[in-house]
Amino acid sequence: MYTSVKLHTYLTACVVIMFAFIMFLQKHAIAAWLASPQENTLICNATGQQSAIQTISDGAGGAIIVWEDTRNVHFDIFAQRIDAKGNVVWKENGVPVCLAEENQKLPKIVSDGAGGVVITWHDLRGGITNADIYAQRIDANGNPMWKADGIPVCDEINEQDSPCIVTDGAGGAIIIWQDTRTNYDDLFAQRVNGNGELLWKKNGVPVCWVFGSQSAPIAIDDGHGGAIVVWLDFRKSYADIYAQRIDGSGNIVWDKAGVNVCGARGHESYPVIISNGAEGVIVAWMDMRNDNNDIFVQQIDGNGDILWEADGIPVSIANGKQDYPVMATDGAGGAIIAWWDLRSGKYDVYAQRVDLTGNTLWKENGLPVCVEEGIQNYVSIIADGAGGAILVWNDNRASLFDIYAQRIDSTGASLWNNNGNPVSTAYETQCYSAIVDDGNGGTIVVWQDGRDTDKSYWDIYSQKITATGLLGLQ
Repeated sequence: MYTSVKLHTYLTACVVIMFAFIMFLQKHAIAAWLASPQENTLICNATGQQSAIQTISDGAGGAIIVWEDTRNVHFDIFAQRIDAKGNVVWKENGVPVCLAEENQKLPKIVSDGAGGVVITWHDLRGGITNADIYAQRIDANGNPMWKADGIPVCDEINEQDSPCIVTDGAGGAIIIWQDTRTNYDDLFAQRVNGNGELLWKKNGVPVCWVFGSQSAPIAIDDGHGGAIVVWLDFRKSYADIYAQRIDGSGNIVWDKAGVNVCGARGHESYPVIISNGAEGVIVAWMDMRNDNNDIFVQQIDGNGDILWEADGIPVSIANGKQDYPVMATDGAGGAIIAWWDLRSGKYDVYAQRVDLTGNTLWKENGLPVCVEEGIQNYVSIIADGAGGAILVWNDNRASLFDIYAQRIDSTGASLWNNNGNPVSTAYETQCYSAIVDDGNGGTIVVWQDGRDTDKSYWDIYSQKITATGLLGLQ
C-alpha cells in the first residue's frame, strides 16, 4: 500500500512537472518566430491601444520597435527589441520611453550605431496647445540613457510638431520639426550627441523660414554628419516640394530659401526620400499637375543641383489615381518606387524602377505587384540587397484586412507567389505594417493587430520572412 501511494505521488509529480514544462515551452514558442500566418509573434498586448509603429534593425538580425501606447490612458511611448530568432528581448509588453503627463505621439527613430536607438516625438506635457519636441536614447538592453521621460529638444513658445530624425554618424542624431514660434509654420533643427547634449543653438536653428508655410519635413543623413531635408512648401498658392542641406554644425549649405524640387502647377504632396549613394538624394511624391494624383520623381546632388528634368520625371501617369509612394534603393544609384494604384477602380500595388540617369526601366506606368481581388494599400518597402525589393501591404482579398508580401527582382519580376505571400491571416484585422531588413535578404514585418476580441484597440505582432518567402526560420 505504501509503495502504491508513493508511486502515485511520484507519477502525479511527474505529470505536474511535465505540464509545467509544456507550458514553459508554449510560452517561449509564442515569443519566437512561427511558420504559420495565422499565429505570428506577439510584441505587445498591453491594455489600451498600441499604434504608430516605427521599427529599425538592431544590427544583429533583429529589430527595435517603438510605438504610441495608451495603457496609462494618455498616449505614451514604449519600445521593444526582438532578436534574430524571434525572441522578445526586453520587458514583456515593452519598456517605457516616456510616461510624462499628457500625450506623447508621433515617435520617429534612428539607430544609435551601438545596438540601441534614438527616439524623438511630439510632446504635450507643456500644455495641449503648446506641443514640444523631446528625445530619448535607449541602449541595446532597453535602458534609457538620458533623463527620465526624455530631454527637451525644443520647448519654444507655440507649437512644435511633426519631428523627423536622422543619424549624425557619431552616436547622436539630427532632429527636424515643424515650428510655429513666428506664428507661421517654419522648419527648425537641432543636433543631440550620444550623451543627450544639445550641440546647436537652444531651441534649434532655422532650416527654412521664408514667407508662407513649410511643413511635414522628412530627412536623410548626408553621410558627413549632416542632413538633407525635404518638405511641403506653401510660399506660392499651391503646395510645392523644397529641399535643403544642413551640415554637422547646423549651417545651411544650399540656397537660403531652399532648392525647388518641384514647382509644377497643382499640389505636390507626400514626398519620400532615399540617398542616391553619392551625397545627394532621390525624392518621389504625389503630383496633381494633371488634375489627378500621379507619381513623379527627382534627383538632387550634394550641391543642391537638380539632375533630372525640371519638376521631375513621371513614374506613373496611368488612369485613375496613383497615391502614397514608397521607395527603396536599387543598389545602383537608382530607386524602386511602389504605390497604391487605382487604375482598376480599386487599390492595387504597382512598382517602377528608375535608374541613375532618370530612365524608367520597367513597363510604362509601372508593373503590377498585386492585383488580387479586394483592396491592397498601405504599402511598405525595403531593398533586398540584390537589386530588388520586398514589399508588404494591407490586403482584404479575404474580406478582412490581412498582411501580404512580395519580393521583386531588379527586372520587376515577382519572386514569390503570384499576388504575394500571406504574412498574417489571423482572426480579425491586421494592418499598417512597418518593415526592416533582417540582414539575410529577408525582412521582419511588424503591424497593428485586432485578433484579440477582448480588446477594442490594437495590439502589435510581428513575423519574419526569409529571402525565399518562407515564414519564420525555415
